[in-house]
Amino acid sequence: MTRGNTAMIVVALCVVAAGGILVSCDNSRGRLPKSGGAPYEVLVVGDKDNLVKKALSADMDCLPQREPEFDVSTVSAEEWGATLKLARNIVIVDINPKSYDKTKIKLAHNVYAQPQIVACVQSPSVDSLRRHLPAYASTLIKTLEKAETKATIARLSKHRNAQAEKKLKEWLGVDMWIPQDMVSSKRGKNFVWLSNNSPTGMQNIMIYKHDTPRGIKDFVAIRDSVAHVNIKGETDNMFMATVAATVAAYRTKQNGHDVIVFRGLWEMKGDDMGGPFVSHSVGNVTAEAFVFAPGKKKRNLLRQIEAALYTLK
Repeated sequence: MTRGNTAMIVVALCVVAAGGILVSCDNSRGRLPKSGGAPYEVLVVGDKDNLVKKALSADMDCLPQREPEFDVSTVSAEEWGATLKLARNIVIVDINPKSYDKTKIKLAHNVYAQPQIVACVQSPSVDSLRRHLPAYASTLIKTLEKAETKATIARLSKHRNAQAEKKLKEWLGVDMWIPQDMVSSKRGKNFVWLSNNSPTGMQNIMIYKHDTPRGIKDFVAIRDSVAHVNIKGETDNMFMATVAATVAAYRTKQNGHDVIVFRGLWEMKGDDMGGPFVSHSVGNVTAEAFVFAPGKKKRNLLRQIEAALYTLK
């Protein structure tokens, strides 16, 4: 089977929107096997020039060390057998001047397994792909990230800490799913801190009420005032602070609410501690995930608990 024929099996199941941007469709036909693969792992098929691999392997923003957006494996179309088709995230590269007059991407769900995304990157030539891929790469990355977040939320739904969720509702009036292993907690004024206290990769969630931030400067000031009082080190002279220069923000919609998402790095003043964080601000409530895992990779640790933030109501 040629690379082009392999790709067409998938892309025939999809519809392309105007301009070639992604449109998803559900192609599940009856009972499909369960997909496999580690979180944020992508299998790329037929990418002879590694153009798609490079795009998906770009550094993730707001981490203290370099880590890629995804862990990418590559195979040729001929090597793409039945077992590999069970991967959760698949991107097929199909270069064919007879079939395509421009570069575009098509997307299908649950083709060979479920949950699964199969994207086909179609282009008439390698040069065309090289020129136009940057315009589509961010959309492809966001699509894959969204699918991984959805999968993580599905796992969280089965492993929740009902007691912590009840306390959070009583203390702050906030509804949010809390991971089962978040067994340590601290309560302050309009503030709750939950942690798994893991010695190998500490994952934390803090939720607090405050004035609504208007932007990054406001957010940093509010966050630092809350952390200074509530998140201390071994002495009162040690406290959490935001590395202001690292903070990025964007607006989105979540559960019908306007949300401002902030990402950046935190540090412990007076101590050699720090790590990445991500915060979701909904009105006067902020829920934040932050990680402390010295000497370890932090991408998956952060993304794992970040999924809980998407359940904030």
